[in-house]
Amino acid sequence: MNITKSTLTAFQPMALTLMLAITTTVAFAQNEPAPANAGVNLPDFLSTFYTDGGGGGKTTWLKSIDVSAPAYCSTIKGDTTITFKAPGMTIARALCWQQPGAGDSSPWGHDADLAPDLKLDADGNGSFVFHADQFPNGPLNLRIFAKDDKNNQDYCELQLFNDGGIVWNQGVPQTDPPQTKGMKVVYTDDFNGPLSIAKDNSGKYWTHWGGGDGSMWPFTNFEDPLNPFSQIKGATKNYLRIHASKPDGTNGATGTLTPIHPDKTGFTAKAPCYFECRFLAQNAQGTWPAFWLTTQGSPACDELDGIEAYGTNAKSGGIWTAYHVTSHFWNQTPPAWVKDKSVKGPDGNPYDAHKMVKPMELGGKSAWSTTFHTYGVLITPTDTAYYLDDIEVLRHPSGPSSATLPISFLVNLAIGGGGWKPDLQRYGNQSDMWVDYIRVYEGPKN
Repeated sequence: MNITKSTLTAFQPMALTLMLAITTTVAFAQNEPAPANAGVNLPDFLSTFYTDGGGGGKTTWLKSIDVSAPAYCSTIKGDTTITFKAPGMTIARALCWQQPGAGDSSPWGHDADLAPDLKLDADGNGSFVFHADQFPNGPLNLRIFAKDDKNNQDYCELQLFNDGGIVWNQGVPQTDPPQTKGMKVVYTDDFNGPLSIAKDNSGKYWTHWGGGDGSMWPFTNFEDPLNPFSQIKGATKNYLRIHASKPDGTNGATGTLTPIHPDKTGFTAKAPCYFECRFLAQNAQGTWPAFWLTTQGSPACDELDGIEAYGTNAKSGGIWTAYHVTSHFWNQTPPAWVKDKSVKGPDGNPYDAHKMVKPMELGGKSAWSTTFHTYGVLITPTDTAYYLDDIEVLRHPSGPSSATLPISFLVNLAIGGGGWKPDLQRYGNQSDMWVDYIRVYEGPKN
């Protein structure tokens, strides 16, 4: 993981700020229970609900929405009243990702409009009933959108664990990804067994990285008072919960896991190999979830970022629905194709070591914080490729270290870092990353 202030400045224009000004003042009313309206197209919704400050006006992103019930990062079941206040705002909407219905032609699921007629009173109070039994069992992100008629707007993600609901896409798939043809599974963790995490060499996982942690809220040990790691049981399996928190008077705590121990032993695979992880995290200022790989055994280290997702930054506002995949080549001369754009791939385009992936243009068209996604990295002696839900998003020639050295993985929820300050106060200074599974394939060596 590598981020700088200049990198963030480059990302700021990516924030989504398309909006439509609405000047109608509305009165308070609680929505009566009703089935969620399915099939919301999020890009269309965002471009019509929000405004870009049309007419030369300046768009301002505020932290206005404050959910009072249920509590952030809590467990719910059945019909649940969502109560919040958004001072100064006049209109609000709420969405949540839902499994496919009986008449759906797509297997991906869809965004459901939870409160199409949601109204706020003069103080910005609003509420609606969330029919949790109609939605997937396990971790969910309810997203609340609000605005006024003066180009002020806000976005809030309410993380919940649905203790009821419908079993959908839980656990390790029974089928193998197409890109693993000819390979065999050599590592699987669905977190159904007891957690084995230690600050020394005695656990399955270590809670730090030899190259430095890089999170403003420190990566914390399993044995510490602010232990961020736990298992929460869904209908059919356990989920790994990485719970970032910052109680008053502390520096905060969050988590990273790697099967590489402090003494450099632990699980590795060699090319040809494929690593994948399925998780869900929150898009909020300073959240930085990632699944990434590093080569082992040499200072010349390749870092392959299967996903780095940067939570919404208040400096630019907006809703960052994209994420980044990047190949870094540390302590070595990068491959020639990194800078020499005359070297082109089979598609006729120059190779690139980085790409901003836009998941709302792929597959089920849902953002990284909307629902669970699977992030994968394939390494062969010749090529390295990145995948979102088994869809290839970037390919380039493998670096010498990736092609020949052992490789391992890390999964983590960093909070801030690289000059990027978090602000999770409205969420009670907490955020969750939910990991469904990790698995690794390895193929025969020539």
